Amino acid sequence: MKLFDAIKRLCVFSIPKSSNEFVLEKSQSNIEYDVRAEKVEKPEKVFKTYDENLKYIEKRFSYPQNNDFVIRKLKLFKDTKAFLIFFDGMVGSDIVDLAIIKPLLEIPQISERADKNEILEKVIAHDQATYQDKFENVIDDVNFGSCALFVDGIDAAFSLDVRNWGHRPIEKPEMEQSLYGPKEAFSEMLRNNSALVRKILKTEKLICEGTVVGKVSKTRGVIMYISDIANSELVDEVRNRINAITTDYVFAIEEISLLLEEKTYMITSQILGTERPDRVARALSEGRVALIINGSPKALIFPTNAFELMHSASDAYLRYPYANMTRVLRLLAMFITLLLPAFYLAITLYHQEMIPTYLAYSISAARENVPFPSVIELLIMNFSFELIREAGIRMPSPIGSTLGIVGGLILGQAAVSAKIVSPLMIIIIAITGIGSFATSDYSLGWSYRMIRFIFIILAGFSGFYGIALGVFLYAVLLGAQKSFGVPFLSPIASDKKGNIGHSLFVSPIWKNEKRPDFLSDKDIDNQPKISRKWKINKKK
Repeated sequence: MKLFDAIKRLCVFSIPKSSNEFVLEKSQSNIEYDVRAEKVEKPEKVFKTYDENLKYIEKRFSYPQNNDFVIRKLKLFKDTKAFLIFFDGMVGSDIVDLAIIKPLLEIPQISERADKNEILEKVIAHDQATYQDKFENVIDDVNFGSCALFVDGIDAAFSLDVRNWGHRPIEKPEMEQSLYGPKEAFSEMLRNNSALVRKILKTEKLICEGTVVGKVSKTRGVIMYISDIANSELVDEVRNRINAITTDYVFAIEEISLLLEEKTYMITSQILGTERPDRVARALSEGRVALIINGSPKALIFPTNAFELMHSASDAYLRYPYANMTRVLRLLAMFITLLLPAFYLAITLYHQEMIPTYLAYSISAARENVPFPSVIELLIMNFSFELIREAGIRMPSPIGSTLGIVGGLILGQAAVSAKIVSPLMIIIIAITGIGSFATSDYSLGWSYRMIRFIFIILAGFSGFYGIALGVFLYAVLLGAQKSFGVPFLSPIASDKKGNIGHSLFVSPIWKNEKRPDFLSDKDIDNQPKISRKWKINKKK
């Protein structure tokens, strides 16, 4: 029995009986201030008296337990009591000292019955100051890096924008590098990012509409669009979807992208993300809508289509022949990375009559001592290549590049020497990997890598017939997909076919007279019919 009891104690979990040991409760319902609970009783409006406001703020922010929360008590004109609240590290100390506290302590005498408007106009010497009647608005501003001033006898708090937390400087794009065009990329600061776009689009019609995502995190962002170009229904749809997100916490813009896409289980991404302000500006000028949030160095562009994902930001800055050449190369790279392994498998297994005789002898001799079928061989090498790529990404940059090169060379040479794979298979995998690196959008590269495995399996079962079936089904799925009301294969899958050529190839810049008609913009004209008036011969 003792042996049985010992085995039972090892295999069956039981709550410790000792009262001295800590036991984590399953639930805890005695939270005094939970912003997710709608039934918590909280005062709606700011109190008029100094003591009531101070007591509530200390309780709400767990002061002095909250070590980085600061309450600075002041005495203004005629010993009027006031206090300032902010989070240390989120505000600029010099701004608070010189632009707020110092003027408050040196103000001249004003009337005893001063109201909030008089305080705002005569007392506060800060350029971005507003008064808030509701506690929640004040607390949201403080949590976002502002400071708030409470004055005795005033039933409002003054919100002062003094945000100055640490952030990265503006750097070059990492994922969307280009030899041409601007070299600026987004950072994690919301206002810096919106300013980068506004610096390019110098128009008052560029709207930066504020929004908040996450009931607890309250991540701030801006919805950007040009009011006299973007379709109002598109703007409303983007706004409604973002406002309908009811999750508690949102930390990155990639999470918002996952919450906004229509078909979660589709392999291909339905929303374009970019780290380049110039690409966002160009999209806005076409009538699209963009979203930027605080804390993320990327922007989302709505809507997008399959062709837009294959475009590169450098296409707009290259001459017409060069840009089209790069697009053709990217199209070829797409077909290579998707279909080359499947084509090789289909030809060697089912359609040997397509191979020249001497090449067939060479392939047969190379595979003579390989113990695995071609399908297994191809899957093993694809998996190994993806493993090396993933390991290179996770390792530090200097080590990652070395790991990818050395690992690929050693693994390929060792596999051929051990007769696990044929040399021709190494060549096929290498060309396929190079083609996958030629994609302009990283998320699109993910979809290519996943679809490639599907095509390999289909080709292994039925050769070209399986590949044709896979291409047909994938085209049908893409054709049925939409991005914010726009068909994903627009303009091919749309009844408006004025931009098919421009979607596939680059037109000369002087021929871009119309904006994409599938966006149904308010103003479809991008430029006049004759944009190079210097070409017009002057009549003598």
